[in-house]
Amino acid sequence: MVVKGNASTTPVPPMNEAISHLIESIASEENALSSLLETEAGHIRAFCEEKLGESGSTAGEIIQFNHSVIQFMDSFMMAEWMLLKKLDTALQLDQGDKNVASGLYEAQNRKRDNVNEKHKGYYVEWDYWDLNDGW
Repeated sequence: MVVKGNASTTPVPPMNEAISHLIESIASEENALSSLLETEAGHIRAFCEEKLGESGSTAGEIIQFNHSVIQFMDSFMMAEWMLLKKLDTALQLDQGDKNVASGLYEAQNRKRDNVNEKHKGYYVEWDYWDLNDGW
């Protein structure tokens, strides 16, 4: 978001609301990954019916196709791993570790206040708040 002068006028949501939004975003990404997986399964079925059926195919074509499936699955598993890490973070925050949660929000507010003071009158573009790395 680009604003002039102040970093943001949007208040920081309560912790339970932030956790709820995080879990909703994880569910949304899981739905998107599910659609991608169904599409890839359709490509695999089509390849098997077309290339492995009556017309046959060369070993090179099968190896090339297998390599593309492996690349897709590798990317898919990495995305799933990232979602698992997000879910793990949400669960840790939800388990009542108030010291960590309040510390993150305090650090976010301090950084926002510091940047507000440094950049009054300038355009400032904010990145999202990452629970592990900060701004």
